[in-house]
Amino acid sequence: MDAAQTRSCERDRPSGTEKTAKGSRQICIPMTQDQYKQIWDQPIAVRDYLDSLIPEHPEIFPASMAQGYQLRGHLPESKKLPGIRLRQLKTEDGIYTLRPSFVFAYMTGTIDELEKPLLLLAVHTPIWVVTQIFGKHDMYWQRLLERMGRNSLVGTTVRVPEKLPEHLAADEHHLKWRGKKGFLAMVAAKGCILAAAL
Repeated sequence: MDAAQTRSCERDRPSGTEKTAKGSRQICIPMTQDQYKQIWDQPIAVRDYLDSLIPEHPEIFPASMAQGYQLRGHLPESKKLPGIRLRQLKTEDGIYTLRPSFVFAYMTGTIDELEKPLLLLAVHTPIWVVTQIFGKHDMYWQRLLERMGRNSLVGTTVRVPEKLPEHLAADEHHLKWRGKKGFLAMVAAKGCILAAAL
């Protein structure tokens, strides 16, 4: 028996219809937990705070903020962080989500909660030890540790562009280490190696 067609299905996408990447639509604003509790539910106070941040930290806001913006209200309460609700704002080029800086990326916790466990992980403390001390489970800490290495050089906010080298190079070198194939990623400029990771 043939099913009724409920929507059109086009298997061959016409050329020129692919969406372009929009980049990050989240703005992390400097804010303590106390500031969050005091002003986050008051649109006028949030707008005043944002207006004070824009001239001080223009690099964290989209250029379209200069033409004006509109606060759009709250997102639903986070399931990962009960009591935390992000806000949204709209500019002429789209909608952005505002995240206070005390909330860790991906809503995995607050900076205060994660500071000491991440310090232990940074000095190569076994994950099972961190789990026993701070709770959660091994995969939670493993994922958190993996995310720390996801920062993109291309997506990094540049505070003082004049201090960046004119020619910045990034590449990887394939090598064998202890019998296994590895990749040595490097970033260099002005004859100096700025970063390297195996």
